[in-house]
Amino acid sequence: MSLTTERPMAAQQGGYQQPRPRKLSWNLRSAMPVFVVAVLGVLATTWVALYTTRGQLYDQTAMRVLDSGNGSTANAHLVQLLQQVSVGGTAIALAIMAGVAVLRGRFRLALAAGVLVVGANVTTQLLKRYVLERPDLGQGAVNSLPSGHTTVVFSLVLAAVLVSPRALRWLVVLIGSAVGGLTGLATVIAGWHRPSDVVAGLLVTLAWAALVSGLLTGGPRDGRIGHSGMFAALLGGALAALGVIIYGFGWSAAADASKVIPFTAAVIAGVAALAVGGYAQLVSRTSN
Repeated sequence: MSLTTERPMAAQQGGYQQPRPRKLSWNLRSAMPVFVVAVLGVLATTWVALYTTRGQLYDQTAMRVLDSGNGSTANAHLVQLLQQVSVGGTAIALAIMAGVAVLRGRFRLALAAGVLVVGANVTTQLLKRYVLERPDLGQGAVNSLPSGHTTVVFSLVLAAVLVSPRALRWLVVLIGSAVGGLTGLATVIAGWHRPSDVVAGLLVTLAWAALVSGLLTGGPRDGRIGHSGMFAALLGGALAALGVIIYGFGWSAAADASKVIPFTAAVIAGVAALAVGGYAQLVSRTSN
């Protein structure tokens, strides 16, 4: 019997195994739902916030209410903290994360972290400066969506999740979720951004994080997935939102503050927490 007839028969009897799918395909299948959700979120946020009257009105009202304590000491401290976000500081933080990945022997993770941070921040600047326009629907026509400061900090948060060892990832997720939520809220409290700018920045970053995990990270070494870290992410987001609501940051008790402040804090901190928790779950499936 010839070889050309033996292989199909062996395949039918289970003796011939088809080649396994490449790890890249597995990563892409895992990452695409997160990427699609993030992109759709950016599109929806952009449409509501920029091109609807109600969206513009809510954005402007929320920024006015949260920024009403503009002269307070707490707000001054927030501005000082936000001013520490710089290109040099970002480069140092990214270098540290790349070093962690290299020490773990995960050179692809170092590359992926760099692509994540650079890609997210370049995309945000292109969208804000050259692509998106804010029509004047009674609330001003100066576009500030997405938030650059939010993108810088949150891209570093997700890069830290990507390169962190599995045993410590829950702690990185907890802290990162709180930091991401607080940074986004701080830009609104300081009067630098509207809430939609922050949400768009978070989602742009998540889209890039999912993309690099799908293309660059490689597959799990041992097949174990481990904990996703969603609980830690939600806890961190809750702490960020509650801290903002309870502390108050000096804003005045405007008539609409009781509704606007909790809702805005919950949305921004919630999106940050879900993004960090969802990405941690993706990382546990694609790169350990």
